[in-house]
Amino acid sequence: APEAVPKAGGLVRALTVPRPPPEDPTPAPEAVPKAPMAKAAAAKPKPPQPNSQAPSSPGAGGGSSEEDLLALVTEIAETPVVEDGVLNEARLGEVLKRLWDNPARKTKDWIAAWQAMLIPVDKQAEALQKFLNMTFTQAESSDRAPAIVAELVKGHKIKMRSVEEMLVAFGNNLEGILALNEDAWHVYAHFMVHVFPKPNGSGWGWSRVGWSWQSWWKFTEQCIQSLEASRSSDVLCMILRLIQEREGTPIAETQAWSDGDKLQRVVGKIAELGACEVSEAAEKLAQHGVVVSA
Repeated sequence: APEAVPKAGGLVRALTVPRPPPEDPTPAPEAVPKAPMAKAAAAKPKPPQPNSQAPSSPGAGGGSSEEDLLALVTEIAETPVVEDGVLNEARLGEVLKRLWDNPARKTKDWIAAWQAMLIPVDKQAEALQKFLNMTFTQAESSDRAPAIVAELVKGHKIKMRSVEEMLVAFGNNLEGILALNEDAWHVYAHFMVHVFPKPNGSGWGWSRVGWSWQSWWKFTEQCIQSLEASRSSDVLCMILRLIQEREGTPIAETQAWSDGDKLQRVVGKIAELGACEVSEAAEKLAQHGVVVSA
């Protein structure tokens, strides 16, 4: 009889033993969280990804340039260049200097900034004079500045009449300007080439309805009228040389100049300005590398 008691107790224990196991899984889950924590630790190296933004910065003129332009346009709206119809020259000079000093600026940036300045038509020539006066102290102004002005014209932000007024005004004071930059007169030739009517089949020139060689030539004559005769002659020679370089062939053989009497009229104008014979004018052009006879 005493031996049966332990057996019964053993059976009871056997039946109650299965209950604890549900509590035993608790240690196992502890190991599971550890694994994710290890993965999280391994994932931490990902933060260096922001460094990938650094390599993108070499594309100066990308997002940062656009942000700078947006900031400038916002500033112009807050502190305008023109107030009550009066041009604030100091403010205009500041804006133009900031645009000029950033070589990453594209043409569209100049167009956007100029549009934001809201310069009225009757103040455009004055603003252009301020711009070119600033650039004449720069070595690259003779080509870069007129290219910018030409694009503003093509983008309908500046009137051709305003450019003419500005160039005529410069012609009346060219000697003083040449004291700052002896190549300042190159601006005339470069601008005329930038707005030259697009030759057929070429990849350069200005294509505009109603803009023809006749229109271009009339405009050119008006712009150089205030220059001394010898300087006007130099401008025309340079124009023909630059056009010939763009065409990559003697100007006398290009289609744009072989039709009609276009070339003869320009050579005749050079002869008139130099008070010399046409043959002498042709010789002068030859000295500039321009071939006027096929």
